Amino acid sequence: MDINEKALLYRAQAGDRGAAGTLFECYYQEIYTYIYYRLSDTVTAEILTSIVFIRMLRRLPTYLDQGKSFLSFLYTISKQVVIDYYRTQDRSDQKSIKEWLLGGKQRDPVGTVQSRDSVDCFQRAMRHLDEQQKNVIILRLVEGRSIQDISELINKSEKAVRSLQGRALRSLEKMFSRKSAYEQI
Repeated sequence: MDINEKALLYRAQAGDRGAAGTLFECYYQEIYTYIYYRLSDTVTAEILTSIVFIRMLRRLPTYLDQGKSFLSFLYTISKQVVIDYYRTQDRSDQKSIKEWLLGGKQRDPVGTVQSRDSVDCFQRAMRHLDEQQKNVIILRLVEGRSIQDISELINKSEKAVRSLQGRALRSLEKMFSRKSAYEQI
């Protein structure tokens, strides 16, 4: 955590609404993207991102700097918010990425996936990865984070992150290399 972030965090903990707003502005897009790629629904991702920042505000008074980035703290809250959401929702009611692309005028938040087929195939393939592998793939390939950043964000060693990434990529490669991978995923 750099000095400016620490000062901003200290001010937010002391009740400075402007500092809390600046934290929101600094981290909103990263948290939104993280949640969006787990849900594939812009409206729900926006709502859950807001919930993350509400929980952040509630937890700020007791937040202790443990040498990790503040973003790591927000990712931990985000992960819990998504888990809570899935516990309360019937998955069959959720909008798929394909429906989102075909039915709306909104765009992918980072412009990563360019074709409807690849979005659908990627979404299906991601369902076959465990939660840690999904996190690493999204943080690494979608958000473009470094191995070092990811290790800090998910509280794993760099070696463990590389291992998770390797296993996930091998799993995805196997799925995509099948003769009719699109139908089998």
